[in-house]
This record gives sequence, structure tokens and C-alpha cells, in this order.
Amino acid sequence: MSPALKRQLQVLPAKPGVYTFSDEKGEILYVGKATSLKSRVGSYFSKKSSLSQAKRIMVSKIAKLDTIVTSSELEALMLETTRIKQLHPPYNIVMRDDKNFLHIKIALAEQFPSVTTVRRLSKDGSRYYGPYMSAGAVYETLKLLKKVFPYKNCTNSPEKPCFEFHLHRCLGHGTNEASKARYREVIQQLMRFLGGQTKEIEKQLQSQMTKASAAKQFERAALARDRLRAIHKIMERQHAILLSRENVDVIGYAAEGGLAATNRLIIRNGKMIDKQVVLLQHVLDETPENVLASFLEQFYTQVTDPPARLALPFPLKLSKAFHNVTSAEPFIPQRGRVKKLLAVSNLNAQEFLRQQKASFERDDTRLLKGLRELTKALDLPEIPHRIEAYDIANVQGEHAVGGMVVFVDGRPEKKAYRRFTIKTVQGSNDPAMLAEVLQRRFGHAEAISSTAVSHKQDTFNVRPTAAWPTADLLILDGGAGQLSVARKVIPKDVTVPIVALAKGGHAREPQQGEREKIFRPDAPTIRLQNPSDGLFLIERIRDEAHRFTIAGYRGKHRKASIQSALDTIPGIGPVMKKKLLQTFGSVAGVRRATDEELRQAVGPALFKVIREKL
Repeated sequence: MSPALKRQLQVLPAKPGVYTFSDEKGEILYVGKATSLKSRVGSYFSKKSSLSQAKRIMVSKIAKLDTIVTSSELEALMLETTRIKQLHPPYNIVMRDDKNFLHIKIALAEQFPSVTTVRRLSKDGSRYYGPYMSAGAVYETLKLLKKVFPYKNCTNSPEKPCFEFHLHRCLGHGTNEASKARYREVIQQLMRFLGGQTKEIEKQLQSQMTKASAAKQFERAALARDRLRAIHKIMERQHAILLSRENVDVIGYAAEGGLAATNRLIIRNGKMIDKQVVLLQHVLDETPENVLASFLEQFYTQVTDPPARLALPFPLKLSKAFHNVTSAEPFIPQRGRVKKLLAVSNLNAQEFLRQQKASFERDDTRLLKGLRELTKALDLPEIPHRIEAYDIANVQGEHAVGGMVVFVDGRPEKKAYRRFTIKTVQGSNDPAMLAEVLQRRFGHAEAISSTAVSHKQDTFNVRPTAAWPTADLLILDGGAGQLSVARKVIPKDVTVPIVALAKGGHAREPQQGEREKIFRPDAPTIRLQNPSDGLFLIERIRDEAHRFTIAGYRGKHRKASIQSALDTIPGIGPVMKKKLLQTFGSVAGVRRATDEELRQAVGPALFKVIREKL
């Protein structure tokens, strides 16, 4: 820490405010809020602080501090959210594409309040509803709502009727008090509807239609009928999912690599009225609790119709400012329908992340950028055309499978995928299994033993295979051990670059908060910038290898389970085995079958044998 920064820390006020950390070049690293600037900012530099890995790296880069004192923590939260949107600092959790959020604005200060969509909130006396992620869904909803509530959205003065006025779709024109009162009632109904009070509006329209029909005012009755139909069309999109008429937001969460996603199920009066998904960046090395808390504090400053309760996937420590922004009560559902909804919300977040990765493959610009970033980071001679990735799947050496996936120009070439049944390695020895897979990929060889893999390179009689094209890059799922084995197995005349990808340097399931490491032969390990298209691409390839290999392992495991149960029973051959599985569906189905059903299928003699064995 520089002497100037140390002096600045000593004179910070114990007041609420916003602080900004910058590096030596003046690049902004982080924007934060504080109830007390003195204690909060000072905590980053305390030896007793328990910072995440990412924050410790950030602190080592801090060269400059700027602060803004505010009148309250709530004001600090609002200012922090605004500055994060403007600056997108690399060490803040950032909501991606939040500029696209829409709000429905009802300009109550106008003589005939207009209804429009806006992207920014203003303190102008208007009523706002949102935010909404999908502009298309908002416009479609407003199109239907205008048939029910003929609000004004034109720029004409009230004295100059617009075209929609003549179609009975705009009542915002007139000069007498009765016209104004009637229009205000329409706006009040619209606000009640947007607030979730739909049943009341339906009853009013039904009553208007009945009264108009009884008075033989058929045109007015038809208008009420059409509006009621439009209401029903909107309500068809909403599903009654809670028995109580409760207002709840159900927040789902998923994270993978350098990205995370939240899914918000919006339930009003027991009905699901919308689903919103937000992509988050800068989440690597942060705990799920920190990421989700940061998102909620940013997002709910923009929510104009907060729920009574907020269902969360895990406990969070939310700031006092968050509770000042919204009165929603956070809770962790333990049972019932809300818990099931939370599982659905988590699945939606996971699926959104999967779709983001899939869309990456369809984006030529991002693909090329990712390939260039990989080429530069891995010091490759040229952009790799064919990339092969390998993984091993087994449980304690049983049903071991090796998988190879191929990406050509950054896209999966599924017809080139291959699975290898491990034939020569006994027990749980992933490096030896990888050696067998690589040897068989690059040529025909003699039997392999674990000892030979570890100690005797010349045991392998490898010759190149002309059947498969040469790769431009090999990616191994694992660490330094897998990389070492690959170098021993692959023929010396094959000069393909090899890297191994692992979390924390170990070949195992990634844990939240660990750094993605790339191991290279005779070179230091590296970490790609996060987020980046290069990191996104290499993780996508590794994940696809893992998915493909695991699918092969599960298939073998299922097949072995069936074989071990039926193939060991005397008297059951391939034909009878097929008949049993077709009749009862599975071995479990055979066990559940009644004595009469089983006896009819196999006969009395075999029936006794099966009952004894199963």
C-alpha cells in the first residue's frame, strides 16, 4: 500500500457513501457501498479480513481510492447500482444487458395520464411497473391491455382526438369533468390489473356487460364482452400455482465457469405472471452467496412492484439498504409448492446458461475471437482448425470409458466423436486409462499396463493412423499428471500442442471459487481472462467431452446391471432375456411381476429358478 493511500484511509469519514478502487493506470477495479466508509474500506486492507481469492487479487492492484459521501445507506445503494451499470468494473458482479430492461410508465401528473414504456426511472410522480426483460412480451401485453383499458399513448392534446379514439381504444380526449373522471377510472383499473388484482377487473367487466345487455345497449355490451375476452386471453398465459393468493418472487440460481444466471418467477395472487432470467458476469472466485446478494441489491432497486416474500435457494446476508429498497421478506422454502417452484426456477437458470453456451457456437464473431484468444494465450503457431478433447469416466475402475470429442473451427463435429472401452487397465487409474485411449487414437499398439505407462515409454509401439485427421490442439480433462502421460504416449513425430484443463490443479469436479488452470508442457500454468470468449470456448469443449464420456459410462453401467442380473440365471438365453425385458420393461419389472404373470411368461420350471435367483 502506498503512503498516500494509507493516509487517505486514516481520514475517511464514518459516514455512508460509495467508494471506487482504481489501479495504477487509472482503470476502475471495483465500486462498493458502505454504511461507514472508514470501517468498510479499511476492512479490505486488514490482515484479519476473510476476502475471496478474487478480492485479494483486486486489493493487490489498488493504487487509488475515490469516495462519495451520501446522506443514507439507501442513497449509497442507488448510487452504487448506477455506477456499476455505467462502468462495469471487473471485480463487481455485473448484470449483463441490464440496459434492455423495460418499465411500463403511467404518467399520473398528466391531465389524461399516458401509458408508455421507458428504460429509465424518473422521480416525476409517475407510476412504474417492471422491470421486464422481454420487450416483445411487454409490447404484446400492452396491445391486449389497450383493448381492455383504452388508455392514451398518443402525443395529441386532449382536445385533438387521435385515430384510436374513433375505434374506442383511447378515452384520453375530452374537456368535461365526466370525461376526465371516466378516464381516471380506466387508469385506476389498469394499475390494479398490473398490480395483480385481476379478479376484481373481471367482475367489473362482467357486470358492465350484463347491465348493458339488460338495458338493450348491445354495442356497449359487445365492447365489454370484447374487453373481457382480451382479459381472458392475457390470463390464459398465467397459471394458478399457489392455493393462497400470495405475492412471491422465486429466485433460482446457477453458475458455471465465469458466468452465473438468476431466474425470477413472479407470482402475484397465486398466479405466475412472468419469468425473468438475468445473466451475471465476473462471478469466478466469488461464493454463490456473494453473487446472488449482489444481484438482488442491484436488481431490486429497479423493481417497482416488489412481492411480499422472496423465496431464495440458500441463506443470504442482505444489507440494510436492500431492506430499505424492498419490504419483501426473504425465506428458504422447506416444503410444499414454493419449494417445488424453487427447483423449477433453478432448472430455468441452468437451462439458460446451457443455451448461452449453445448460442456462442452460432456466433461467428465470438467464435473467431475465442479461437484467437486461445491461440495467443497458448502460444500456438496458428489458429487451431481441429481441436480434440479427452476425458475418462469410471467409478473405482468399473465400466471405464474414455471419450474423445472433436471441434472443427470452434464447433462440435459430432460425427467424429469416439468412445473407447478401457480394455487393459485394472482398478482406478485415470492416467493409465488416458494413456490407452491416446495410444489407440494415434495408432495400433500392444497391451498396456499401468507400470508401463508410468515408467517405460518405449513399451508402446505406436504408429500414426491415417484414418483420422491430425489435430491442431489436444485438450485433456485433468492436471499435470494427465499431461505427463500424454507426452509419453503420443509419438514424438506428432507435434500437436497439448494442454490440460483443471480446477486448482487437480482432475476432479470443480468447486465454487477455484481458479481454472491450464497446464502446458515445459511452461508455466496460465489462467485465461475471465470473462473472455477464449475461456468460454475452452470450457465449452471440456464440458462437452465430460458430457459425452459420462453418457458412455452410464450406458455401460446400465447394460452391465441388466447382464449381471439375468445372464447369470441358468436357462435364460438371449431370446428369453429379450422376451422378459419386452414383457416387464426391466429387471426391476421382473422382480415386481406377480407369480402368475411370471409363470405365464417363462413356464413353471424356469419360474422357480428366476424366483430363487432374483
